[in-house]
Amino acid sequence: MMILIYGGSGSGKSVYAEELACQLEKGEICYLATMSAQDPESEDRIREHRFRRHDARFVTRERY
Repeated sequence: MMILIYGGSGSGKSVYAEELACQLEKGEICYLATMSAQDPESEDRIREHRFRRHDARFVTRERY
């Protein structure tokens, strides 16, 4: 299954998508992270995203 979630920067897409994925999938979830750090603000956002997923069932692949 593939679902497209889109919206503006900082609109909550990732949180929504992660929660939805955990509801729909019972096993491991492949997470493709594509944001590259361009400045301190984006570095902070990436760090927050990584922290939020570290306990979950996500197998993260970072490809910029």
